[in-house]
Amino acid sequence: MTKIRIVLANRPRMMRELVSEMINLNRQNDMEVVEVVEVEEVPKLLEAVRKNEADAVIVAFEDSEEPGLCSRLLNEFPNLTILGLTFQDKPAFIEQLCPRRREFIDPSKASIFDALRQAVRSPCSWAGDSPDRQFGL
Repeated sequence: MTKIRIVLANRPRMMRELVSEMINLNRQNDMEVVEVVEVEEVPKLLEAVRKNEADAVIVAFEDSEEPGLCSRLLNEFPNLTILGLTFQDKPAFIEQLCPRRREFIDPSKASIFDALRQAVRSPCSWAGDSPDRQFGL
């Protein structure tokens, strides 16, 4: 089985380091962080996804940047999976080029990585689920 190739694109350095440690320390052997870039540097993020043939991007969002960045990534890379981590009380989410996003009720380490695996290995497989169905239930 090939590893899921992940680009980390985060604003806060601590978030980047935490996610990277979670992948490495929790023995996510089927995942590999291939590059880390800053969210503000969108051209570098796009180039990192292209160069590394990334399967997924994990990014921490602020409210104002989320819609535009997700749209731009999916417009250029329609097979990409985006795992969005948010601040405040908003749920984490998986975004793909599907009818809708999937949100996390409990974005624990286990559910985040399980959801990322499911989304990358079977894109949009949940698209026909009922609208109220979410990860973490």
